[in-house]
Amino acid sequence: MSAAHAHSLDVPRILLVDDEQDVEHLFRQRYRRELRKKQLEMYFAHNGAEALEFLERHPSVDLVVTDINMPVMDGLTLLGELKSQHPTVKSVIVSAYHDMRNIRLAMNRGAFDFLTDTAIGA
Repeated sequence: MSAAHAHSLDVPRILLVDDEQDVEHLFRQRYRRELRKKQLEMYFAHNGAEALEFLERHPSVDLVVTDINMPVMDGLTLLGELKSQHPTVKSVIVSAYHDMRNIRLAMNRGAFDFLTDTAIGA
């Protein structure tokens, strides 16, 4: 194994799951230096079903960051599937809502953390 390939195994791999078109662009802009320097690998899916398909093909993902409200499969359903199908993958829910019910549901379904829009904008 080459040194360059070995290095890529050590970088964090994040799968961002959100149906909003501009989210991918915003994250790529925010982490452009880390991505360019190969200090971070970032992948994107537009709903929970796409995320699960991606994880079947790429099981080395370390972290899934997901929105709650999405078509096809929402973030809370995705959390349940992650817990049973990919139990070693950490997950973080991101939402514009400050809904304690959803926060509790996310944490009960295995979310490692929960971020709201105020935490993201800070």
